[in-house]
Amino acid sequence: MYFDDFLGRLKKGDPANMILLFGESDSVIAEGLRLLREKFKKNHPEGIVQVFDGLEHDINDIISAAQTSGLFSSSQLLIFKNAQKDTCLGGRSESALKNLDEYFKNPNMDSYIIFNAPGMKNSVKAVKAVEKMGWAVQCSDLREDKLAGFVKEQAQYRGLSIAEDAVQWLIQKVGNDIAYLQRALEQLRDYIYPAKAITAQHVKELAVPGIESEIFPFLDAVALRQTDKALKLMGQLQDGIDIGTTMMLYGRIRELLLVATLKASGLAQSQAASKLGIHPFRVQNLWAQAGSFNATELKEALKDLIHLQAGLVMGRVSKDAVKIQLEWWVLKWGKNKMAVR
Repeated sequence: MYFDDFLGRLKKGDPANMILLFGESDSVIAEGLRLLREKFKKNHPEGIVQVFDGLEHDINDIISAAQTSGLFSSSQLLIFKNAQKDTCLGGRSESALKNLDEYFKNPNMDSYIIFNAPGMKNSVKAVKAVEKMGWAVQCSDLREDKLAGFVKEQAQYRGLSIAEDAVQWLIQKVGNDIAYLQRALEQLRDYIYPAKAITAQHVKELAVPGIESEIFPFLDAVALRQTDKALKLMGQLQDGIDIGTTMMLYGRIRELLLVATLKASGLAQSQAASKLGIHPFRVQNLWAQAGSFNATELKEALKDLIHLQAGLVMGRVSKDAVKIQLEWWVLKWGKNKMAVR
């Protein structure tokens, strides 16, 4: 089935006990996994989640886990990443598929198995085999006609409405990466608060993620604590400095804090990408940038930006003073304080 069919089935009822998310779109696979996690937690609040990786495990590891109920919870979501490897569902997977077929003759109905297989083709034997036992979901970038419906549904999920022309502007500006589109909707929700209706003008005014523009080199320079470069790029922003710039910077620092926290907990980059629901390529960049700060610095830097945003919203900081305030912030947090602690 295609991803939009998967979305429809997920809305109507419970997911199958085995699902394969495969295809060329990493962001769509990540979105599918995020939705399945949410569905599982909603249906089984006390359930547990276990993650396996095809780089370290084979098919028998997840079958063994599926056959055994947890000590404190009978319901479990078992995620097998990199299932495209030969030790799992890859090209030479006859033995793995045979073992999986044996398990599904008498499965543990309290176990839900999710295989993530980025790059796997529809022609691989495992796809047809899984279709007989559960769902095989081909994860490709959504067509624009399907993408518009997805944007409207995601806006509604956040308690928002979005005009038809605003949807088209957002897709044109951000592209078809659904992870970026969701981040854009999050920022638009904050931008228009307390209003609930997104207009085309809102989309035009707000710098949103997913586009190649001068603001991203600026954000990268800030994240790498390259103060002089950040200040120079800041002065070159064509649209000037406004609340949108502040919100973009807030979003970047918040991402760095999330990545730094996951990194400190021992998660790998691929695990962090799935947990955060963002593109693995972006996680790779954030992973390196997060090393420029410690968690305490990121929390304090985030607080400063929150105070600045609150000042703008409440009228305590004028729009003309935003640039000065942001320059002060860049200078304050551009110095690497870790070296002197």
